[in-house]
Amino acid sequence: MSTKISKPIYWSTAVKHLHQVDPVLSDLINRYKSRKFLIRTNSIFTTFFKIIIGQQISIEAANSIEKKIIQKFGRITSRKILNIKDIELRNCGLSYRKVDYIKGIATMCKDNIRFFRNLKNMDDKKAIDELISIYGIGKWSAEMFLIFNQNRMNILPLGDVGLINSFCKNYQINRNQFITRIDKYRRLWDPYCTVATWYLWRDIDEDIVQY
Repeated sequence: MSTKISKPIYWSTAVKHLHQVDPVLSDLINRYKSRKFLIRTNSIFTTFFKIIIGQQISIEAANSIEKKIIQKFGRITSRKILNIKDIELRNCGLSYRKVDYIKGIATMCKDNIRFFRNLKNMDDKKAIDELISIYGIGKWSAEMFLIFNQNRMNILPLGDVGLINSFCKNYQINRNQFITRIDKYRRLWDPYCTVATWYLWRDIDEDIVQY
C-alpha cells in the first residue's frame, strides 16, 4: 500500500496569500499549479550529500556526478560514504574539498545527529547561523537544507542563481537591480518566501530539483 504524499501544511494558505499580493506570482502559480509541491524525501545526510555535490555547479553536472557515485556504490548513507576511499569519490567527479565536506557531514550524522534535530527548535536565522558553522556549509547550502529537509516556509535564498535569473526575467529587471527590487517583494511574500521561491524556480527549470 503506497503512502500518500502530503503538501506542507502551510502550502494552500501560502498560495492564496501570494495570489492576492503579487500578480506576477499569481500568474506563475496558475501556470504551474499542476506541478508537484515541495516535499521532504531525503534523510539529513542525503540532503547534505546532494547539496554539497550541487555547490557552484550546474544541475546537469551535479546530477551526473551523483549518478556516477550511485552506479558505482549503490545507495549512499553516512556510514557507507566513510568507508569509500577519497580517490574513488574524486574519480566520480567530486573535488578534494567536496569529498572532505561530505565526509565531515557523514561523521556528524553518525556521531552527533542531535545537532541537526535540534535545528527544528530554532528560528530561521539561528538555524542558518548554526549550519554555517559546519565545515563546507555556507549560507546557500544552509538555506537549501532548511527548504528541502525541514520544509521551512519563509526562506529566501538571495544567492541562488536560479532565483536571481527567474526573478529578473519575470519582473523584467537587470541583475544589478535584483537586491533592491526583491526586498520589496520579500515584504509582500512574507511569511511564505519559500513558496514564492519554489514557483520562481519552476519557471526556469522543467525538472524539480529535490535535495
